[in-house]
Amino acid sequence: MLSRRKFIIVLGGVSLAGLTGCSGEEEQQVNCQPLPIESGDECAVCGMYIAEYPGPKGQACLRDGRVLKFCSTSDMFVWLLQPDSVPQLRQAFVHDMGVTDWDNPSDESYIEADVAFYVTEQPLMGGMGPTLASFGNEADARAFIDEHEGRLLDYEEVDVAVINALARAHIQRTM
Repeated sequence: MLSRRKFIIVLGGVSLAGLTGCSGEEEQQVNCQPLPIESGDECAVCGMYIAEYPGPKGQACLRDGRVLKFCSTSDMFVWLLQPDSVPQLRQAFVHDMGVTDWDNPSDESYIEADVAFYVTEQPLMGGMGPTLASFGNEADARAFIDEHEGRLLDYEEVDVAVINALARAHIQRTM
């Protein structure tokens, strides 16, 4: 199974940008970091305006230098779990809800998604309804569960079944 965690190896101080791969194309040296959420930013999955909604957001930095923004961690995983997304991904980011406000997450609180802890089956809503609450450390995630309930997952445990369960929960709440 391919890991979603990406590593960059630099040998002897040689920049990857100067190396040529098997395809004959040069690997781009890309500054991979989350960007601020602007008022007109739209979710790469659902098209909703991101800034208008509460809860943790996600971003995916791609190998070609583009950054995709998502209105929720759920929508980010919808994109990440697509087979054609894996080779495009350089790094994904989520808000650390242990250090920021649910209703207005700070652009300064992004962490790497593959080291975060996630709480599913929790009652707080994100941009698309039920979402995964993301945390930078397990203690904050467990404190959140003590207060709100939910189930703890790590990055590798978030799969299509987890995302489908969130979608079913959203449908049930709107009926």
